[in-house]
Amino acid sequence: MGKVRTINGDVEASELGVVNAHDHLIRTGAGEVFIDPDHLLDDIDKAVEEGTYFAEASLKWSDKGGTIVDMCPANSGRDMDKLREVVSRIPNLKVIATTGFHREKVYLETRSHWVSRYSVDQITDLLIADIEEGIDRHDYSGPIVERTDAKAGCIKIATSYGMITDFEHKCMRAAAQASIATGAPINTHTTFGTCGLEQAQELIAMGVPADQIAIGHIQRNADVWYLKQILDTGAYLEIDGTNRIKYQPDSNRIMELRELGEMGYGKRILLGTDSGKASYQKAYGSVTGVDFNPANDGPRMLDEGFERSYVEDLLINNAATFFQMREAK
Repeated sequence: MGKVRTINGDVEASELGVVNAHDHLIRTGAGEVFIDPDHLLDDIDKAVEEGTYFAEASLKWSDKGGTIVDMCPANSGRDMDKLREVVSRIPNLKVIATTGFHREKVYLETRSHWVSRYSVDQITDLLIADIEEGIDRHDYSGPIVERTDAKAGCIKIATSYGMITDFEHKCMRAAAQASIATGAPINTHTTFGTCGLEQAQELIAMGVPADQIAIGHIQRNADVWYLKQILDTGAYLEIDGTNRIKYQPDSNRIMELRELGEMGYGKRILLGTDSGKASYQKAYGSVTGVDFNPANDGPRMLDEGFERSYVEDLLINNAATFFQMREAK
């Protein structure tokens, strides 16, 4: 297997253990927090507590522990110094950091945002630098750039509900160019499960290999026929949103995993929890949190008759393949 880029350097993919493919340990501010303060995750001690729950639950499945993909992208509240301190205090935990962009809404005044003022090539260069040199200590909130040596190992793109705005198209083009130039995978945000197929189609048309694309939050669209259309492009699905009964019961996610596995797509599905609000994490008082996949989903799937080898693919093996840094083109 190849290498995966974590904030503490490249590691063998086989060392990841259980992978939470979309989550959040640290977010220090920016637009999403302005819109909803519940998104603020700036307490190091609580992040250590939450990450420890995940690492300990992961050890029940893999002696490698676990890896969290922290999906906070550029100019969205990243703080590599805090994130590194969290990891330093948790045995058996690795973290993959992210560059790229969230959906337009979270950048508040996008007419004056630097994405709107810079060229696609200039934006691409910033994403490449996050991956190859290190993430800016000030998270591109400017004007000074001071790079840490914590590098991004994943690129995020995001789209709005039922549409892809011009701002988001521009971000996608830069992300695609950065992925092709560095070999970093692209892990996406869909809003309520919309535009997933279009994300895959457009990124592939831009030259990104299909198997370097994972379409995220897609469980919100619990239409297996639609999910199959995305998988037929060659892309991965990233299924998260655990214990979000206000949206749909967890049985929908289990149904999706069962039916897609039976159709032969089980090697291209990733799991996450996206516990990106304080109210979604155990450390802040929730009854579930970042550890939901190994602590709850895994045992439930076994109890409902899933083959253990398939559950291990979902928790461990598929992500070890997907998050590898590929050869740059």
